[in-house]
Amino acid sequence: MKELDIKRMPPLPFEMAEALNHLRINLSFCGDQVKTIMVTSSVPGEGKSFVAMQLWKMMAEVGIPVLLVDCDFRNSRLWHRYGISAAPGEDLVGAAHYLAGRAELRDVVYQTNVSNGYMIPAASTIANPSILLENPRFARMMACCKQQFGYVLVDTPPLGRVSDALNIARRCDGSILVIRSGETPRKVVRHSVQRLNRADSPLLGVVLNRMELKGRYGRRYAYSHYGYKKDAGGSDGRSHSHLKKRGTAGPGKTGG
Repeated sequence: MKELDIKRMPPLPFEMAEALNHLRINLSFCGDQVKTIMVTSSVPGEGKSFVAMQLWKMMAEVGIPVLLVDCDFRNSRLWHRYGISAAPGEDLVGAAHYLAGRAELRDVVYQTNVSNGYMIPAASTIANPSILLENPRFARMMACCKQQFGYVLVDTPPLGRVSDALNIARRCDGSILVIRSGETPRKVVRHSVQRLNRADSPLLGVVLNRMELKGRYGRRYAYSHYGYKKDAGGSDGRSHSHLKKRGTAGPGKTGG
C-alpha cells in the first residue's frame, strides 16, 4: 500500500482534545451499523476539515482502523494545511481518479504515518464534481470501504454552497454538523438540518466550534486555521460536541 506523510499535526489544548474525545466515544454508542460518517458545515470557515482530521487521528490512536476520504473536490484544504505529501517521485492519485475510472480503489487508498490511519485524497480540483458523486462508482467505493475499515470519515464541501454534500450524505450512515459559535445564523443552521433530513441523513452529532467559555486558568484559546493560537485574555474558546439521537436535529452545546 502506498503511503502519505503528515508533517503538521499540532497538539490540541486539553479542553479541545477532551471535547473531541467525547464525540468519538459518543459515536461508538450509535451502534455497529454506523460506520460511514460525513463531516460537514453550513458555510466555509466553520472548522469541518479540522474536526474531521482530529477525529480521524483520535480514532486511529485508540487502535481503530479509520479511513479519511477527502471529498471536497472544489476547495480541499487538508493537504496544504497539514503538510500531507506522497513519497518522493510518486504521483498522487485520489478519489477523483477512481470516480472518473482512471484508477482502481486499491490505488487511491494510502497508509499514513499515523498508525491505523488511512486516507483517500481528493488529489484533483474539479469545477463540477456532482456528476462524479452521482456515479455508481462512488456508492461502490463507500460500500467497499465500510467493509474494510472500522470507520470511514468523509470531509465534504459546505451544505449551503453546493449540492455535493447531499450526494455524499445519501451514501453515509449519518452526518456530523460543525457550527461556528456566534457567527453562523440559526436560520442557516436550520436550513442545513432540513437539507440533511431531505437526504435521509441522520444527524449524529453537532460540534459548536470557537465557543467562548470562562476558564479557570485565565487564558484564551481561539481556533485558527489548522491549530489553536493562545492569546492573553480571560476565557477559553473551545469546541464542544453534543451528540443527538439519530434522526433528531438542531445545534447543541455541552461541556466537552
